[in-house]
Amino acid sequence: MERHIKHSLTEYLDLYAEQYADQIAILYEEQAISYRKLAQLTAQCRRVLSALGVKGGDRVALVMCDCPEWIIAFLGILSLGAIAVPCSTMSKPAELVYLLNDSGAKMAIITPDQTETIQAAWAGAPALETVLLAQGEPAPTARMISFNQALTEAEPAPSAQVNSDSLAFILYTSGSTGAPKGAVHRHGDIPYTIETYGRRVLGVKPGDRLFSSSRLFFAYGLGNSLSFPLGLGATSILCRERPTPPIIAEIFARFRPSIFFGVPATYRALLEYRRQGNQLDTTSLSFGVSAGESLPAQIYHEWKAATGLEILDGIGSTEMLHIFISNRRDQLRAGSSGLPVGGYEVKLLDEQGQAIAGAGSGDLYVKGASAFAYYWNKPEKTAETIRDGWVKTGDVYSRDEDGFYWFEGRSDDMFKSSGMWVSPIEVEEALCAHPSVLEAAVVAETGPDGTNQVAAYLVLRAGVAPNDETAEQIKAQIAATLPRYKCPRQIYFIEQLPRTATGKVQRFKLRAKAKD
Repeated sequence: MERHIKHSLTEYLDLYAEQYADQIAILYEEQAISYRKLAQLTAQCRRVLSALGVKGGDRVALVMCDCPEWIIAFLGILSLGAIAVPCSTMSKPAELVYLLNDSGAKMAIITPDQTETIQAAWAGAPALETVLLAQGEPAPTARMISFNQALTEAEPAPSAQVNSDSLAFILYTSGSTGAPKGAVHRHGDIPYTIETYGRRVLGVKPGDRLFSSSRLFFAYGLGNSLSFPLGLGATSILCRERPTPPIIAEIFARFRPSIFFGVPATYRALLEYRRQGNQLDTTSLSFGVSAGESLPAQIYHEWKAATGLEILDGIGSTEMLHIFISNRRDQLRAGSSGLPVGGYEVKLLDEQGQAIAGAGSGDLYVKGASAFAYYWNKPEKTAETIRDGWVKTGDVYSRDEDGFYWFEGRSDDMFKSSGMWVSPIEVEEALCAHPSVLEAAVVAETGPDGTNQVAAYLVLRAGVAPNDETAEQIKAQIAATLPRYKCPRQIYFIEQLPRTATGKVQRFKLRAKAKD
């Protein structure tokens, strides 16, 4: 396919502002923003930013809950030729200082929930000159400017000239294995994901309503709530609140989305919410999408039985911007990540670095035109990750005889027990098949003889006692389904698993706990 259908997301918005002027681009609380209005607000945002000294190449941080102002600011930054830096709203002040300083952001746009965090971080970020507050009026002593007031008073400004290779935004990795790295993306990367995955795999079309429980500052959420709806003439449903099961249920009932995006932990939580007798109306949905972690086959089957709906699981990454291997509605195998998305190449390499032909297992590499340009300020990490145009994912996958890909684990999560390789994913799925287990995470632990053994950290279902009897019952079932070297020698009960903001289990924290 061509490198890009459009040069930038702004070109899509300009097109739909003419074709679908009065159709709804964004639904948010009591607001319904049309494509015409969104294009106008984006043009006014360009004027605001320019008047405050932002120019091409400058970095502007977004530390905002999901709301229309997030999208307006992102589009305004990109169409001015500046570089957007979405930041997690769950960042502590020290973490935000790192992101601001690493990116060199000269401006930040925030929502009221981030006021204290930005005030605490500001002194430690010398490059930060200006803070705009959206959805509220700054206190007189806050040294902030009202974003909404500035928008209201601004005249529209024209777009800057950008091409598909111009730098557009920096997405920071979620930090599942250490300090976040800033993946730099170009303007053409979003259109590429729109055409390859949004149009060809999801089939998003005008009239669809998309709702994502993953937030806009993630690569996954950015595609779900901004790229695909606005790039394909559909409607984005936004929610400022943390997407707990009651909040998601309310969104389903009120706004009637047609496509829902979540992570496996979200689907698991929704099933538990429904199991407890709560109302979960999924009748407006055509299907669901999952990414972030491998979706266990058990969750797929439970969701299908409860709702009649399919979940299209896939794998994407911050570096590739969105999903590049996916199940389709007419080509689906529960428990797998599916088949490569058209426009992307994938390969598996064995321990000697040789490509595996046909069925087999190895390290996963991917190539496609949405790949990040480089890690901001980290040339060594860039060289480790991009090799001859191929991006090393850090995942170990197997490919079956029909070309479907099956996640086996992160390369740094795999370990040997009794001299044999153990995939945490396989053991975790077996553990979650026990009726007492809600969630599971498996890591290596040093046994009494100094060798690796399997340790499992379990979150139990409501009402199940975390005692030795429960542990022995679980061990007995696992022993009947898995070989001895894969069976957990130790089981630990915890209230919740440590996760990144994207929902990935932070196994390195559990390994540290096991070591202690």
